[in-house]
Amino acid sequence: MIATLRFDLADPDEARDHRAALAGRDALIELGRVAEYCHQSLDRGEIGDEARVELERIRAMISVELTSLLH
Repeated sequence: MIATLRFDLADPDEARDHRAALAGRDALIELGRVAEYCHQSLDRGEIGDEARVELERIRAMISVELTSLLH
């Protein structure tokens, strides 16, 4: 099975979409790193309540479905 994406690079909107498509895997990797950082920081328990709440919020913003695409 083959999938082909086509972009008209002369169209500024499609050129931007093309760049986003190329960066997609790298973006998912970085999101995974952020999620893992939050997870490790929360597990260590060496943070205050305010930081814990913020890390939990950040972690909740990162879709597990997205980061699981890398596995």
